[in-house]
Amino acid sequence: MSNTYCNCGNLTGSPVCGSNVTSMGNAYFNCQKLTGSPVCGNKVTQFYRAYCTCTNLTGPPICGNNVTNMDSTYANCYNLVGHPVCGNKVTDFNYAYSNCLKISGSPACGPNVIFMNNTYWNCRNLFGNPVCGDNVR
Repeated sequence: MSNTYCNCGNLTGSPVCGSNVTSMGNAYFNCQKLTGSPVCGNKVTQFYRAYCTCTNLTGPPICGNNVTNMDSTYANCYNLVGHPVCGNKVTDFNYAYSNCLKISGSPACGPNVIFMNNTYWNCRNLFGNPVCGDNVR
């Protein structure tokens, strides 16, 4: 499903993902009119930039159990609400929630995260104790 709807700026409604999808890289990148909650199937491993710049998504962010790459997954999703999440298998968490102005709660990262540059940059509503694993560089 990588790049399937990339830059389809006039798509509306809630995004969907089939149960056998393994890669959502750039799947809905820059689909600014999508609304509702983002989705991620249980088989997805590549989730990089999947919803990057989907500025009208409003549901809580999600991350499937098998995701390893969340680089820029929700970057610039200004209207996303809820707590940021990161699965136990994620290693690349760079920019994952960068500029998500409405997410809230305690920032955390999974135990296997290695890269988390600018992960929570400009996330103004985060609070609590930030937590990151021992592998972060």
